Amino acid sequence: MVKQDTDTYHHSGQYQPWRALIASETCREVETMSPNPTDQRLARHDAPLVTFNPGIIDETLSLPIDEAVAVLCDSGPLDQVPGYNGSYERELLAKAHATLDAALRYHDEAALHQIHRALFLLYDLHVADAGSPRSEHQFDPLLTRLRREIERRWLDTETSRFAHVPRPADSDELVAALKRLWSEHPASCHPLFDFLEKEASKEQIIAFFTSDSALNIRFFDLLLFSMVGSRIEVRKELAQNFWDESGRGEPARSHVTLFRRLLDSVGVGQAVDNHAATLDWQGLAGYNLFMLTALNRRHYFKLLGILAMTELLDPPQYEKLARGCRRVGLGTANELEYYDEHVTIDVVHGEGWLMNVIVPIVEQTPSASADILVGARLRLQSCAGYYDALYAKLNALR
Repeated sequence: MVKQDTDTYHHSGQYQPWRALIASETCREVETMSPNPTDQRLARHDAPLVTFNPGIIDETLSLPIDEAVAVLCDSGPLDQVPGYNGSYERELLAKAHATLDAALRYHDEAALHQIHRALFLLYDLHVADAGSPRSEHQFDPLLTRLRREIERRWLDTETSRFAHVPRPADSDELVAALKRLWSEHPASCHPLFDFLEKEASKEQIIAFFTSDSALNIRFFDLLLFSMVGSRIEVRKELAQNFWDESGRGEPARSHVTLFRRLLDSVGVGQAVDNHAATLDWQGLAGYNLFMLTALNRRHYFKLLGILAMTELLDPPQYEKLARGCRRVGLGTANELEYYDEHVTIDVVHGEGWLMNVIVPIVEQTPSASADILVGARLRLQSCAGYYDALYAKLNALR
């Protein structure tokens, strides 16, 4: 059974208005189709769509927003569903905004997870296998509007934290600002990686691999999104990154293949959702940040800032991780090739992104520097939150 928490009082005894707001939308218990609906509903290629019955529309309005989205994504054509009309759309959006209030205004952990899981499911429609019946809903008007409402409020909240940061004057100043951000931000020297290097058990390191799965496996597609509509001057660098990501002509050495091999070698194995069901909201948010900027052309320059900062962050962190892996006996069968390769090639990629992607674009379009810098800040911000949560989670495994 999945039950929405309808307690309108915090454990401190103080009245929490957002709980009352959500309770008015989601007070009924509902029977789920599976003991773990997230695993079942993410990334199935050939599962048939569910034929709606007239009562399903009312039932979705009693569900938490992420569960409602999961049901809608697994439905038949939505415009043929009895009761699917303007009134239903208004009620569903009201539910989403109530949950967004709880998440973004009151920082409720459960609401944050619901919002980011809903967004994850909506993004999954855009990378679904072409044979999946769910691909029919890629541009469904209601699901698209719901996604945009969540994106708008979430992005506004995140960017408000550095709304008054001045725009770099030119490409040289932007590159200097990005390097300074990288070296000074807490995410770049987070204690998580010192812990993985020196203290973590094999079990804790394997849990890190599991948590790293969803984004690492999706990265191939994210690089492709960066190439769509790219400017001629930057395509050589983007193509080199993609060539490396895809194994430089050797399918067995593509980064997705290397990472999947690592998961198999340590006993984690594969999951239809690439283990997204194991992520806390901070991990889902980090993934969603990439997808938001990849799927919205007006945020393309933010995506480039996110990717540039990722290439700067990864090498020193993965170097510590690789040493920690070998400390606990991993690496004897070359299963660490995924991380070992990133230690070396991402040093080259980091500088390449700055000089061969960021600089040419800013020299052509100086105003792009603002969004590139915002993207880099967003990436560092999401990494810091994710690392904090994961560090606490791994320590709880002791």
